[in-house]
Order: sequence, then C-alpha cells, then structure tokens
Amino acid sequence: MTARVLAVGLVVAVVAAIIVDGGKADRVRRMPQAQLERVARHVARHGGIRGSCYGCATPYMRRLSLELVWRAFPAWSRQWAVCITLREAGANPGAVSPTSDYGLGQIHVAAHPEFSAWRLTHDPVYSARAFRVLAEGGRVRHPWDGGRWPC
Repeated sequence: MTARVLAVGLVVAVVAAIIVDGGKADRVRRMPQAQLERVARHVARHGGIRGSCYGCATPYMRRLSLELVWRAFPAWSRQWAVCITLREAGANPGAVSPTSDYGLGQIHVAAHPEFSAWRLTHDPVYSARAFRVLAEGGRVRHPWDGGRWPC
C-alpha cells in the first residue's frame, strides 16, 4: 500500500512540475490540433528531446507530448493514457527502454514491426497515434498493466 501511495505522489509531482511552466500549459491546451502537431514536431526537432532516457525532454516538450496523448485518446481513457505515458516514458517521446521499447507508449517494435522505431522516438505526433492504435483507444490495456502504479 505504501508503494502505491508513493507512486500516486510521484505522478502528482510530475504533472504539477510539467503544468507549472510559465503559462505555456494554457497556451498548449488552447492550441488547435494542427498547430499543436506542428509545434510538437518543431520542438522535438529543435532540442525538445534531450536524450533517450526516461523523462529526458524539456518541460515544454513533455507538456506538448501529454497534450498529444490526451487528445489522441477518447475521453473515457485519457487519464489512463496520460498515466501510462508518464509511467513508461516520463512524457519523453524520445524514450527508449533497456528492452527496446520506444516512444510515448513504449512500443516494443520487435513485436510490432508495423511501427518505425525512428519515428516513434523523433515524431511525438506519430508516437501518440501509435500508442492509441495499439491500445485501441484504451480498450486494450494489458500490455501496459504490469501491476505497477495506479494506472
């Protein structure tokens, strides 16, 4: 039970840190979809992704990534999708795990060769959409269950 409480606290702290970014959160939330995608791709190509480690993205890139995931999923599964994105990748679209899982949804490309590892880690729009496709909009959750954290 204590680990679960700590996990919830960590998620709240990460989300709070990302949201408190000098008003950019409100601007991101109000962006039309086409502009959000254009800005996210631009930021990713110009220093928003600082590495392939968990969370190695600028706060603005993480905020854009979370908004992309939020909008990609239907309303009833958005919180789950955002929680998974934070848990698996730290909201870094460039994240690569030691077991070769890529992008925001940590997709295992060996099991899903229809997805490009390069695009999953360099294009946050593609990564969010690929996550939605594999999760079938939130209906298929078992690949991300793992029994960890509250999502």
